[in-house]
Amino acid sequence: MLKWFEHFFILPIRWYKQNYHNWINLQQRCKVCGCADKFDFHVIEDIWMKVVPEKYQNRVVCLSCFDKFAKEKGIKYKDALSELCFAGDNHCLEFTIK
Repeated sequence: MLKWFEHFFILPIRWYKQNYHNWINLQQRCKVCGCADKFDFHVIEDIWMKVVPEKYQNRVVCLSCFDKFAKEKGIKYKDALSELCFAGDNHCLEFTIK
């Protein structure tokens, strides 16, 4: 009975307290490190599948964690990066990849 109570009442309340602010403001968080995702980037799917571990491939991964995964695997992704944008609270900036 105690596990049932914890599963249906305690855990949802704990999630709500931790994630309410991000949920209301529609802010994404990296599922690897938990930090706010401020950079929107796109790489070709082949590189994404090689770099990101399978359990995170269908989730939000920040640029910093993506870069860490690429470095660990020795994969250069500069040429596969097609878009890089900063999404701040006041402004959005789009960067050119050279």
